[in-house]
Amino acid sequence: MTVLDRYIVRTILGSVLLVTMVLLVLGALFVFIDQQDDIGVGHYTAVSALWFTLLNLPQQAYELLPITVLIGSLLGLGSLARGSELTVVRASGVSIARLAGTALVAALLLIGIEVLLGEFFAPPLQEAAREHKAFSKLTNVSFGSGSGAWVRDGNLILNVARQSGQRQFGSMQIFELSAGHRLLALGHAV
Repeated sequence: MTVLDRYIVRTILGSVLLVTMVLLVLGALFVFIDQQDDIGVGHYTAVSALWFTLLNLPQQAYELLPITVLIGSLLGLGSLARGSELTVVRASGVSIARLAGTALVAALLLIGIEVLLGEFFAPPLQEAAREHKAFSKLTNVSFGSGSGAWVRDGNLILNVARQSGQRQFGSMQIFELSAGHRLLALGHAV
């Protein structure tokens, strides 16, 4: 890869990065504003909403990357054309096919980033954001030592036992209490 190729790739990637950052800031602002209804529910605070927003940024980047690549590539190549750099490159004997190949190198790098975001980074972070939000909103969840999670909702108490496997739960018990806190019903599922 020559100096010219690196310069064109760097210009395209820089423009794509700029467009991505602008759209991510706007998207994060909208997500944070959307979280305002949940602030104050349980232990869900503005800091929790900000954390939720930050954990969702990779998913937003994954969703926005195709359009940001298009806009950023057009802006990058447009800035090269505006400064007559593409004209000088063409006058020096560089073919359109080589320029397209250089732009394709930038596109392949961005496709690699898209795959990494979509397969490895965004899904676990988005799941962590949802779990954090759910547990922050519930004030009455406790995790007993080895006995799983206990949740109380009015007259119902739910116990979910944790198994050794990741993301697998064991048995589940539901206790229904009377107004006098006496046991009315017991449900059990395996």
